Amino acid sequence: MTKLLIAVTADISVRLLNGQLEYLAQQGFDVHLVVSKGPSSEALKKNRRITVHHVEMAREISVFKDIKALIQMILVFRKVRPDIANVGTPKAALLGSIAAFLMKTKTRIYTLRGLRMETATGNLRKILWLMEQLIIGLSTQVIAISPSLITKCKELRIQGTSKMRVLGKGSSNGIHLADFAAKSQETIAYPFDNQQFVIGFTGRITKDKGIEELITAFLQSENLNLLLVGDFEEQHGLKKTTVDTIRNHPNIRVTGFIPNPAPYYKMMDVFVIPSYREGFSNVCLEAAVAGLPVIGTDVTGVKDAIVDGVTGILIPAKSATAIQTAIQTLQQDQVLREAYAFNGKKRVILDFQSEHMWQRMKETYLGRGEKNVSAYKTNS
Repeated sequence: MTKLLIAVTADISVRLLNGQLEYLAQQGFDVHLVVSKGPSSEALKKNRRITVHHVEMAREISVFKDIKALIQMILVFRKVRPDIANVGTPKAALLGSIAAFLMKTKTRIYTLRGLRMETATGNLRKILWLMEQLIIGLSTQVIAISPSLITKCKELRIQGTSKMRVLGKGSSNGIHLADFAAKSQETIAYPFDNQQFVIGFTGRITKDKGIEELITAFLQSENLNLLLVGDFEEQHGLKKTTVDTIRNHPNIRVTGFIPNPAPYYKMMDVFVIPSYREGFSNVCLEAAVAGLPVIGTDVTGVKDAIVDGVTGILIPAKSATAIQTAIQTLQQDQVLREAYAFNGKKRVILDFQSEHMWQRMKETYLGRGEKNVSAYKTNS
C-alpha cells in the first residue's frame, strides 16, 4: 500500500481537501494528514482510513515556534516513512518540504496554492521569495492550482518553473456538485428586511480580498444589499471606517465563518470577488454552479476562474469605480445575468468537478498523470 502524507498549515485549510482524502483512501492509499489541531482535523479522525498527525504551525514567521514545528514534522516523517509527500500552504510547505528532503522521501510534491509575496512589501517580500525558491528546490514536482500562478512565478523570476504543471484547468479541489443540489441544502432565513438586489461575497474579510473597494462601490450604488459570507481576519488591515460601515450599515450582513456556504449563494443576485491575488478562486466556481454571474478582478488566480464576457466580468484590481460599473451593468440587464450564469454553471460541470480533480491527483501520485490526464504545463 502506497503511503501518502499530505500537509497543510491551519485546520481551516482542511476544507481545501474536502472529499479528496476519503477518495484517495478508498483508492487504496495509506493516507496521512499533517495539520495544526482544530475541529476539521478532529472530525477526520473518525475515518479509520485516514491518520491525522497534529503539528502546531504558526502562520506568521516565528523562529522558536517554527523550529519546534520543524522538529515535530521531521518526527512525523520518520515515523510514517511516506512514499509520497504533498505539502501546501506556506508554513506547512516550508517545513514539510525540508522534512521530506531530510527523510529522503522519493516523491516530494509542492502544491502551490498562491503567492503571498504578491501583496507583501520590503523584507517580508524578500523572505517569502526565498521561501518559494527553497520549497521548489527541495521538491521533485510542483502542482500549481492555476495557469496564472505559473505565469506570475516567471514574472517574479522564481526558478524551477519547469517542474510546474496544472492539473486539468486548475482549482485546488474542484467543486462537489452534490453540495449545491437543492435537496442537500439546509434552509437559511433571508437576512435582509427588503427585497433589493443582493451582491454577495464569500471569503475572509480582509484588505487583500478587496473589501475596501467593495464597500466603497456599495456605498456609491443605489438599491443594493451586500451579503458577506465570512469573518474578519485578526489582522484584516481594513480602515476603522470600513469596519464600522460593515458592522452598522442596515443593508450589509456578515455571517461569520461558514463551513459550507452553498445555501447562501441562492440569496445572491450577483457574486463579486475583488481580490488582489488568489491561487485559484474556487468561490467563483461555487457561485457559478449556484447559478450566479460573477464579477472578479483580473489578477492571479481569479482570471482563471472567470471567462470575461462569457461567465462574468473581469475588472481591474483596486478600483471601486470598476466594481460599481460592473454591478450596475448586471443589475440593469437580467438577460446578461442569466447568460453568464448559464455559461458559468456549464463550465464548472464540464471542467471542474471534484471527482475529476481527485482522479487527476490519483494518477499523478501513481506516476501516470502526464500520460493519462490532460495537464497544462510550462515549457520553461
